[in-house]
Amino acid sequence: MAKAGVTRTSLLVLLVVLFVKFCASDTVILNRKAAAGGRAVSEDGRYVIVFHAGGVFTMVHVFRFDENANLLKINGSLEVFHQAQKTISSYAEDPAAILSFVAPLLEKAIYAVPTNLQPETPVIFGAYDELYLLGEEKYEKILDVVRGLFSESPLLYKSEWVNILPAATQGAYLWESINYLMGNVGGDYSKTVGVLNQESASVQMAYAVSAKAAANAPKFPGGEEYITAHHIQSNNYYLYSHGYFPFGAYSVRTAILKYTNDSYTYCVTNGYNVQYNYYGEMYNVRAAPSGSSYEKCRANVLQALHLDATCYVENCTFDGAWNGGGGAGLEKIYLTNGFQNTGADVGITTHSKPSTDLRLLEYEKFAKVACGASTFEDAHNLFPSVPLFDLPYLCMDLVYVYTVLVDGFGIDPTKLVTAADSVPYGDSSMQIQWALGLALELISSNHTKMQDITNVFAPSRTFVQIV
Repeated sequence: MAKAGVTRTSLLVLLVVLFVKFCASDTVILNRKAAAGGRAVSEDGRYVIVFHAGGVFTMVHVFRFDENANLLKINGSLEVFHQAQKTISSYAEDPAAILSFVAPLLEKAIYAVPTNLQPETPVIFGAYDELYLLGEEKYEKILDVVRGLFSESPLLYKSEWVNILPAATQGAYLWESINYLMGNVGGDYSKTVGVLNQESASVQMAYAVSAKAAANAPKFPGGEEYITAHHIQSNNYYLYSHGYFPFGAYSVRTAILKYTNDSYTYCVTNGYNVQYNYYGEMYNVRAAPSGSSYEKCRANVLQALHLDATCYVENCTFDGAWNGGGGAGLEKIYLTNGFQNTGADVGITTHSKPSTDLRLLEYEKFAKVACGASTFEDAHNLFPSVPLFDLPYLCMDLVYVYTVLVDGFGIDPTKLVTAADSVPYGDSSMQIQWALGLALELISSNHTKMQDITNVFAPSRTFVQIV
């Protein structure tokens, strides 16, 4: 049966061609030798393969656990990890072409799993929510190509395991990853840390709440559930998690630019006049004749956050969303991905160590410096580590980070928070990513068989009883 214009036969033919070319490389020959030498034969356990299709890269993670969901090393590393500097959204007009990089990633992941365990090893493919911007017809064609590829693999596969990962679910899995690696899982929810994460198209907030708070969570007219139940290593947690789309690092630029009324903006470097293309929609970017201004840019950012949007309950953040009520689970806060990376670009944080403690006032201080740069050259001299394609928007980006954290999420700017790249674990460390959280939830599931799990992209509101 044909899928999205790509037949089963054409998928197989293309995969075979790619496989032959792939196997000819020295790298794969070495990987095969390593597998034959013991890794794929002697290292038992429970394996999970998770694809992470983001806004910049497409990655695959292979994790290995023992019967108690403890993370085990694979050939000396906490995970097998490979990536391609390509995004599936770039192939909306030619979906079959994504096999050129997804198929080799799949092959590398399969090599990491013992042959006898492959049929019971689940393979999951989570695409970022910005894929929605392509429209349902286009993104479903892309996902169908991946489904066709996975269905021909020796791995445990379900079609619903290839899907778009909602921002709220991504935030919850990120919370699980961080708190698991920190050793917080198993204790009271009050001993965990909250997570604020920024991706290219959305931001997320996730933290644990008490069972009482979960039971008393307000009902919303649209039926949205902000609190879901999660089972990790025989421990139950209720997590508040919400995703704000499109308020990510790149998508929010469009929201801010809308408040320039097609005139000039005070958020970009003096002399910068271009069209900003975001998923086919064009936005005029015209720098104000007087250059960027911290105060005037901040006014536009505050408008873009919709702080005055209708809120059906008390304690809202921005864009009309409930904040979960706060509490002990939000006492300690970790800032991840875009929040950390923007800080590292300007020197607030660093990539040279796992984490940096800071106060949000640092973002405000650097935002004022960036907005005060009179020219592109001036900005580059001040912040040489910022990528050139982001440099004209640095004033906007820093103002946004400070404003969304302080005015949007309501964090005290003097509060000490932690910006993190990775988390130490045993004698190693692991890069912060949501894929581990998803794998943990699969391994820790109360279901008797993994193949009984239906939708890993929509956690339950209540706990399933162990049978």
